Amino acid sequence: MAGGYFQQLEKLLKVVECLAKHRGARIEDLQDALGCDERTVYRWINVLEDMGFPIEEVGEDNNKKRYRLIDTYVKKMPNISIPDFRLTLSDILLLRLILSQDRITLGTPLKQRRDDIVKRLCATLTEKEKNLVTAIENLVVPNRKPQKDYSEKKEIIDVLTEAILQKRRCSVGYYSFSKKKFSRFPIHPLHFFESQGGLYVMVQLVKMDEPVSDVVDTLRVLAVERIHDIAITKETFEYPKGLNPVDLLSKAFDVVWNQPVRIKVWFSDNAAPYIKERAWPGKVLQCEEQGDGSLIFELETSGYGDVKRWILSFGSDAEVLEPDSLRKDILQTCHEMQQRYTPRLASGLQAVQGPSEMEVCQWAGAAS
Repeated sequence: MAGGYFQQLEKLLKVVECLAKHRGARIEDLQDALGCDERTVYRWINVLEDMGFPIEEVGEDNNKKRYRLIDTYVKKMPNISIPDFRLTLSDILLLRLILSQDRITLGTPLKQRRDDIVKRLCATLTEKEKNLVTAIENLVVPNRKPQKDYSEKKEIIDVLTEAILQKRRCSVGYYSFSKKKFSRFPIHPLHFFESQGGLYVMVQLVKMDEPVSDVVDTLRVLAVERIHDIAITKETFEYPKGLNPVDLLSKAFDVVWNQPVRIKVWFSDNAAPYIKERAWPGKVLQCEEQGDGSLIFELETSGYGDVKRWILSFGSDAEVLEPDSLRKDILQTCHEMQQRYTPRLASGLQAVQGPSEMEVCQWAGAAS
């Protein structure tokens, strides 16, 4: 799914490995390792320097300069040189379990690296210990749901990756489902993230139509498959001060964090156990069981549409108590659903008897 930006990460690791060698590497060596031109090699060196990697020139080889990471820095890098680095059996078992659950590198160039690490870890174990590893892995089955194919978006992902690493402004052509049209606008790309098999990028808008009071109001989520084209510019940007993307996403019901919503919902005794046993995104304000086994559940989260679809998934086992706007919205949706199903009922298809249109109208009047 995320092969594009993992290919970029793979190239970054190759550059680090080449520069970490005692004699460093020539530009030609880096070209061979990356399979790219001279200009791209210099761009990768600049990326590493921007990330804080100290790179030095170490003389010439046949009139060709060599570059390498400063010796004192290489010794501190855990993936390059670690003296007396020894893993205990429990360390190896834990790492093996974590790697067995990996789904991020599936379908990416980094999967081979992951597999090589697994083989090296297992090579240190006895047969008895390997059997223990297998038994532990079988405790948890990886949840590898289908993921989208982003092979056609490789160039776009490559540009986004470069822009994120170098903090460079981009101009994107994007199709908005809500506006039902293409538009072009400048962005500051910040992070990739995955949700429900889809790849998204968190961006900061450069131009806002209305004044904002918080940096969060300048952030948006773009679905990578709907980015039609992208161009990287020479302009750089500063990362938004005080932004915590992990905390931001943890508060969203799915991927929308700038639509705060506070809901109070009644759940039947059938649905109540499922609500109580789960951890929900956002802040749970109330989870109180009633005398008949039903539940009053109050949640502060973000993503109006996501929350609405979640409530509808419970059918008659859920009833919105607050806010009134969401209650009316769901009632209207139920009314439209009944109208959609009514023609099929009239044509003689077997169905469960539901409320009449008059009853729905009466409920709508009561809710208003």
